[in-house]
Amino acid sequence: MRLLLLFVALSALLASAGGASAIADPYAPLLAPSGTCGSSDDRLNLDPGSAQRVMICLTNYARTHSGLRPLQINHVLNAAGNAKLAADVTCGAFTHDPCGKPFESVFATYLRGATSYRLGENIAWGIGSLATPREIMSAWLHSPDHRRNILTAGFRELGVGYLSDQTFLGYDGASLWSQQFGARSPHRS
Repeated sequence: MRLLLLFVALSALLASAGGASAIADPYAPLLAPSGTCGSSDDRLNLDPGSAQRVMICLTNYARTHSGLRPLQINHVLNAAGNAKLAADVTCGAFTHDPCGKPFESVFATYLRGATSYRLGENIAWGIGSLATPREIMSAWLHSPDHRRNILTAGFRELGVGYLSDQTFLGYDGASLWSQQFGARSPHRS
């Protein structure tokens, strides 16, 4: 009860001090304003092409506003992201290595012929308004590890995985998202 009263008192203090202006969100400038990436950035159940376009736009907005070069979409990484999400759904687990498969297993085609490489992955899922592209990107930007992937200067390419309207971990209507980050040498498309 005491903790609840403390929370209510803190909430009232923040509201009287101007709320959001009292505690500035340092990551707000990295999230594209609504509509910047098209009308789909606040919508659910997108077609895969729209989902990929919106997420690459949101990602590159954060990167360019951090002084980094934009990432190029890579369709092999898109396929890797979709494979990872499908495995999460099939195995009923939210993990970077679903069904016990090694993390890098979905990247085999992308890595073929590479002498060196760098990989990263962000995954997320949500239901309702928490599953829109903007909400997913906002959550990633507010997470240190996810934000680090988005803002890693060494990444050159991005794949976006997206599954909508899934039954996942006991929830209906879930949307799952992934970002597959990569850089490889020699570079092959």
